[in-house]
Amino acid sequence: MKLLRLFSVGAFAMLAAQPAAAYAPAAIPELAERAQERLRVCMGAIEAGGAERRLACDESLTGELNRAVRADLLASRGWISEAENALDAALRDFDAALKAVPNHLAALRGRAHTLSELGRHTEAAALIERAMALGGRATLLADRALLRERAGNIAGARADLDDAIALDPSNSWARGTRGRFRQDEGEHEAALADLDAALSLEPEVTSYHYRRGLSLVALARPREAIAAFDAALRLEPTVVQVWLERGRAFEALGHDGPALASYERALRLDGRHETSLSRRAFLLQRLDRVDDAIAAYDRLLAVQPTAAFGLNNRAGLLAGLGKREEALRDLDRAIALVPGDGNALRNRAQLLLQLGRNDKALRDLDRAGPGHDAGAWHGMRGDALLALGRPQPALEAYRVALALKPQDRATLFGFGLAQEIRGDRGAAAAAYGALLAVDPDHEGALERREELLPTLGRSIEVWPARLAGLWRSAGDSYERERAALQGAYRALWPQPQAVPAPLPVPPNPLAALDAALALDAFDVPRLIRRAQYSIGQPQREAQARADLAVALLLEPENPAALVQRARLNFRDGAFIAAQADADAALRGEPRSIEALFQRARALTARGQLSAALKAYDDLVAVAPANAAALLNRALLLQHAREYERALADLDAAVAANRADPDGWVARAALRTALGQTDAAIADFDRALSLDARLGQAWYGRALAHQRRGDAAEAAADFAKAKALDAQAEERYRAFGVTP
Repeated sequence: MKLLRLFSVGAFAMLAAQPAAAYAPAAIPELAERAQERLRVCMGAIEAGGAERRLACDESLTGELNRAVRADLLASRGWISEAENALDAALRDFDAALKAVPNHLAALRGRAHTLSELGRHTEAAALIERAMALGGRATLLADRALLRERAGNIAGARADLDDAIALDPSNSWARGTRGRFRQDEGEHEAALADLDAALSLEPEVTSYHYRRGLSLVALARPREAIAAFDAALRLEPTVVQVWLERGRAFEALGHDGPALASYERALRLDGRHETSLSRRAFLLQRLDRVDDAIAAYDRLLAVQPTAAFGLNNRAGLLAGLGKREEALRDLDRAIALVPGDGNALRNRAQLLLQLGRNDKALRDLDRAGPGHDAGAWHGMRGDALLALGRPQPALEAYRVALALKPQDRATLFGFGLAQEIRGDRGAAAAAYGALLAVDPDHEGALERREELLPTLGRSIEVWPARLAGLWRSAGDSYERERAALQGAYRALWPQPQAVPAPLPVPPNPLAALDAALALDAFDVPRLIRRAQYSIGQPQREAQARADLAVALLLEPENPAALVQRARLNFRDGAFIAAQADADAALRGEPRSIEALFQRARALTARGQLSAALKAYDDLVAVAPANAAALLNRALLLQHAREYERALADLDAAVAANRADPDGWVARAALRTALGQTDAAIADFDRALSLDARLGQAWYGRALAHQRRGDAAEAAADFAKAKALDAQAEERYRAFGVTP
């Protein structure tokens, strides 16, 4: 103890003067590697989400003493906060980084961006100018362009982007942003050039594909626009606006089905997206799907009760169904929302005329003005005035309407009535005659003219019209009788030998699916159907995989797609993945027969036979007559030595599908093993009557004959089995076990 006390104090002083790290314990390699990894995650060298990056920055900062590295970490964390709109936290980190390293370029840029977000544009611009003195001018010009845009200086922003691209043509952000500016200014060809250049540098930026689609639509190139929107959606399938614009492009192309599907997919992502609700309702209305369109407007108005156009359009649909009072309520609401809406006022006027509320109709027409169809407006005014007992102003309105639309039937008839009420029978008869020249079968005009002509002393003119009507009806009767006589006449003559019509060629489902998917590559039900048909066709399996990948990108929990992927995984020997897909499908559709079947197959292949047997029990409970499930369960029951249950399942499998030779062979094999040789031979005979090429059936029947002592028959069957299939014995053994 004394010797320890005599240890020199100077020695401690000397030790303290050395770098601490020289005497620190050696770092554990795993910890050092983790520290380096966390630092790289924070700095963005390893891709990670925002939350993981922030955590990595926090961990790295706790143990980092080097000022330059700390500045890098603080700047990186500041950019993460800026991206998350946590602007105060971002400023704190950028300030701390600049305190550590006063000219830290990333911190200067980040602080400028954050100040600009806060509206402090002058301070932001000063920081960018300070940063430019340090280098990286092309990047900083692009930064300044963004800051100038936020400050409203679009011309300055354009100039900065031009300069940035001149200095560094590989700056994809500058290219993409200039493309956006050009697009906003209507320079769509130039915008496409910039966006194409940006995509050649960074092909996985969703906004570049989306913007490119918008310019292609503006250039009336909707098919290319759809391809651009599809490219955007393959990167980010949950962007509502892209689905909306894709739907519009399909409408421009004249393909309403895919357009409707695009709007509906947008609404799956955001059920309250007003523009998608509107476009869907408009499209259903244009397709004359009246009930669906009304329901679509109901949905729109539930989200946006003040959408006057929705009320107006729903009113038109309701009126068409004869629901006039409901339609009137919608129009009243629409006009209350937008009192000067001429379209709604004219629509309400038309409805009020039908309801006999003529004074209110006239008031609405006068408030609305002519609009885009002045002829119809003047005609409706004439109708309202005439109904109110004012024939003279009605005539004036009709004259203006006829000057615009000389052959309008309703206006011509109203003009005749107005002349008749006014007492000018000759002018009325002339008006009805003009209408009959346009529409010879107009009952109202025929009736009024026949009544007027005798009072004018022109009874003889009634007869030509009547005769014309008689000739028309007689002509119709003559044509019918002539057709009947010709049919009878042809029947009397010997008929030439009929050439048999060629048998109809069954439609090729894959060709039809290919054609449909060439139009709309994101039609999920068709993608799944094409994959279903393609699995098992070697030249098609790559397409099946691609189709399922797209379907599950768009609908990750789609049970039908998951089931088809389970099939592919099973074929690949990936039994765990196959079971996982089947389980996921069953979460969506617990009674899916195909999903239950795939799950049971996967469990069997994994050797989990008890679980597989339970899975087949679940399947048979849902589909008691599923022959494949019964057959597979029977094989598992044989393995478990439950022979009576197995035989019952095979009886049920054969009853469910008498055309499947496998069921007969499986039952025959079990009967052979149980010593029921006569019944087994009968089953083998039935299997061979269905398919005489089955080597396993010949082999099994040979065994049955052998057990019965029929040596000659057994030898012949063995020879036949060997000739047909060298693996006949192996295939036969797969059907069961020997008790």
